[in-house]
Amino acid sequence: MGQLSIILIAGFLCLFAYEIPEPEDIEEINTIKTLLWSVLLTVGPIVVAYLFTVLVSGIYKVKKLIADNIFSELGIYRFVVELLCFGAYYINIFIFDLPLYVHLHLLFFPFFELRQGLAILPLIISLIGVRLVFHQLNRSSGIRYIELVSFHLKFLLIPLIPLLIYLTSLDVLVRLPENVLDFLGEHSYLLIGLLVPVLAGAYIFAPLLMQFMWKTKPLTDVVLREKLEKLTEKSKTKYKDIAVWQTGSLLIANAAVAGTLHWNRRIFLTDALLQYFTDDQIETIVAHELGHIRYKHIPTYVLFSLLYLLSYPLFYSYIEQPVFGLFPQNLIENYPIVTSIGSMIFFILYFIFGFRYVSRRFEHQADLYAVSLTNKPEVFISALERLAIFNSIPITVRRIIEIFNTHPSIHRRVDFVNRFIKDDNLVKRYHGYLLEAKILVLLLPIFLVIVLILFL
Repeated sequence: MGQLSIILIAGFLCLFAYEIPEPEDIEEINTIKTLLWSVLLTVGPIVVAYLFTVLVSGIYKVKKLIADNIFSELGIYRFVVELLCFGAYYINIFIFDLPLYVHLHLLFFPFFELRQGLAILPLIISLIGVRLVFHQLNRSSGIRYIELVSFHLKFLLIPLIPLLIYLTSLDVLVRLPENVLDFLGEHSYLLIGLLVPVLAGAYIFAPLLMQFMWKTKPLTDVVLREKLEKLTEKSKTKYKDIAVWQTGSLLIANAAVAGTLHWNRRIFLTDALLQYFTDDQIETIVAHELGHIRYKHIPTYVLFSLLYLLSYPLFYSYIEQPVFGLFPQNLIENYPIVTSIGSMIFFILYFIFGFRYVSRRFEHQADLYAVSLTNKPEVFISALERLAIFNSIPITVRRIIEIFNTHPSIHRRVDFVNRFIKDDNLVKRYHGYLLEAKILVLLLPIFLVIVLILFL
């Protein structure tokens, strides 16, 4: 789950934490005021990002050493501004009643949940605008900005599509017979249970979604195809096809294996990877992706998401409710922004810190698998360093900043591979399933039983 995806999902949680009042309780909204603040809160973070890039560019011209340090930590500065996007959107929802404004002006649209979901657009605009501004700092010229906007928009659609499917399902359920609705009202956990097949389907059909959104073509390089086929046979990984992802002027160098089931699993290679990397380097990069399959990282991420759905009710019952019970009742009733803070804190702790910690460990494990499978550690190291240069990824990152990243720094990954070459015992344990994955598998049924006992 990427950084933009996490912020987008957090925005959705805030959006649907806002309760649309009953028609008789709706007060008149100042349309001009709401529109003006919505524009300011949407554009404001983009302006902050622009001013920051102007400052960095000025420093770069005056003192290159300082600029290099800033460039190496550019990701965290962008992350801070993206959090500012979320904060501005949060205010837009709970202070200026953005969902209510959208609701009142789109009453002609018959689907209530989807209608409220349209209020996510300001956050999407703000996030893409910030990405565009920061992009000009660390990439060369020649990028077609229409392609850049399209790329980020499609990337945001990956988590957005399952959410839209879920909202559509809720809108359809509302039209069921009254006795069925009464049953669902008494067993609200069934509505949350709808997320399980939607979430699983998103991972299963990810290859089809990627091919639908991005232009791909079959791999025509016979020599490379044969090399990768031998690699997958050696790893005992089954797949349907190898596709080349056309990145156009963006020149993204990357590889991915998508699909949890072998009948629709596909290996994706970007055109820039084929053009600027050697066959041996591409082989080790694909081997890294195969490592994610070998150690079942994708199913583990599904478990991680399901565990969030089960653990939040426990957090709400035993932590959030008792804490907010200490607040004056009129404060809770009049300011719903207060009660939403608890759920946001839990979401951030769970996905920003918990998920990313597990993700970094899995990346190390996949690196180890790539080196073990190909027996080409030097080639893999050269591939990592070339990926960093080509994709403008900093080689070294401070430890405090790395905790916000899904991947360890290139320096730390190279050091990990070198420790493996030296037969470090601490590295060897990555050959088996990590403790974090085992704990997730153990906690899921335990939390499920606890939730069922508490809420049934």
